[in-house]
Amino acid sequence: METSGWSIQHAVQRIVNSEVIAALIGIYVSCYLASKAYRIFIYPYYVSPLRNLPGPKDGNFLMGQVIKDFTSGNPNEPFMTWMRTWPTVDFVRYLSYFNSDALLVISLAAQKEILQKHCYSFAKPTLYFKLAADLVGRGVGIAEGQEHRNQRKVLNGLFGLTNLKKYVPVFRRKAREVVRLFEKAIDENDGCITLMPTFSKLTLDIMGVFALGIELNSLEAPSVFEACYKEMFEQPLVGQLLIAINAFFPIRWLPIKINRDFLRAKETVRSQLRIVVKERISEIQEGRVSVKRQSATDADDLLTFLVREKHLKEEDGPRWTEDEMLEQMITFTAAGHETTAVSLVWATHVLSIYHDVAGRLRKEVQSLLATKPDPDYYDLEGLPYMEKFAKELFRFLSAAVVIPRQAIEDVTVLGVFIPKGTNVMVMPAMFHHNPAVWGDDCDEFNPDRWDHMPEKTADPYAFAALSQGPRMCIGRAMALLQFKAILVELVSRFEFENVEGGHVEVLNPNLLLRPRSGLKVRVRRYD
Repeated sequence: METSGWSIQHAVQRIVNSEVIAALIGIYVSCYLASKAYRIFIYPYYVSPLRNLPGPKDGNFLMGQVIKDFTSGNPNEPFMTWMRTWPTVDFVRYLSYFNSDALLVISLAAQKEILQKHCYSFAKPTLYFKLAADLVGRGVGIAEGQEHRNQRKVLNGLFGLTNLKKYVPVFRRKAREVVRLFEKAIDENDGCITLMPTFSKLTLDIMGVFALGIELNSLEAPSVFEACYKEMFEQPLVGQLLIAINAFFPIRWLPIKINRDFLRAKETVRSQLRIVVKERISEIQEGRVSVKRQSATDADDLLTFLVREKHLKEEDGPRWTEDEMLEQMITFTAAGHETTAVSLVWATHVLSIYHDVAGRLRKEVQSLLATKPDPDYYDLEGLPYMEKFAKELFRFLSAAVVIPRQAIEDVTVLGVFIPKGTNVMVMPAMFHHNPAVWGDDCDEFNPDRWDHMPEKTADPYAFAALSQGPRMCIGRAMALLQFKAILVELVSRFEFENVEGGHVEVLNPNLLLRPRSGLKVRVRRYD
């Protein structure tokens, strides 16, 4: 009987414990759901310190303005519409995923506060980090805080003019390979050529020399890197959605073809670059130079510099590991070539539409080549109309869509209290196409505007294509220099005919303003 009584007591206790556990779980779930409901449906409308800022009020009940962003057909929309509605405010407030607060930066003063004064009070948002790291690695473009400062300090020397000047012959040599492709298209395909894959191969080959110190020769024959980057960057709509979803919920494990192809391309790039890194370490330790490097250039390449100065040396701080150097190689080969390729595509498109601009640019370039067939850095920098054209192109059609930031601490900017965790979007097009900054003709392509600038454009932050402040694009000078060097070769020989009309569809969502079709033009020899 005692055993039976104990069993009954034990059973009752188990039931009570189960009920207590169930009650605790129920309380936890209820509190969690209540907290989420508060954050989604109450806080943004009645509590948020940002709720009274100007901004759209027509968002989805759960996803704010995200759906409009994804379905707008252009990564600069609906943001451009909001900027035009409130062109003189500092911020436009909108609701993002699950009605979380987000700010669109409108004024130059606000941009300067975010990117300069409070630079390290903001970091890349977690979602963006997940999106970008898959594509461009975890190098200097992703690093934050002191880690970013340290990496930038190490890398700055390679992007100084002393080293970049040595790469002008490389830029021009690679551009002449594109000249041969254009000539072939004229002879075999009535001059029709798709620009995006052509310029992607060109800039990838340049970054192969600059970052890796080797010839990839993507323009001559299909390369592993070119095929993999095409797979990663030219995702169909379903692939773009999977990239976005993966930032919230890990789904790369799903055994579907588009996932397998993306992961295979990503891992192939990493494995191939790791081989290059390992080989370079061995070469330098053994004091030899491989055949691959002999044909590249006499200038310093990034990988060789890092191995010598940061991997094998013990002075000047901790040595960089093989993995740390690998991440930098991934960043520069991926991000370094795609942005410039997109800019070259838009430059060619503009030249196919604005024939007067193309004529003036060609006249200036041919005048230079008549006296200096092999122009150097100083010759390229001495082309006034080319300088104006390059700046206007980067203003008019900025390749980079967004510089996303997230407050990592509570911060007040221009009297606006921005709570920790708030996403802040700095978008170059918001400044470049703001009539309050660039005047009423801001939507016109006009290189001559740089001769008579509106007062506000004297502010460096009016030109945001390559960012500003301590996190300004480290490859800014290189991007502009290779852009000019390549155009000198192409504009002097060819004229371009628009075959796609004035409107070009672009990929959306996308981190770059990238043409959906690759953008086709007809190339003609200039007589």
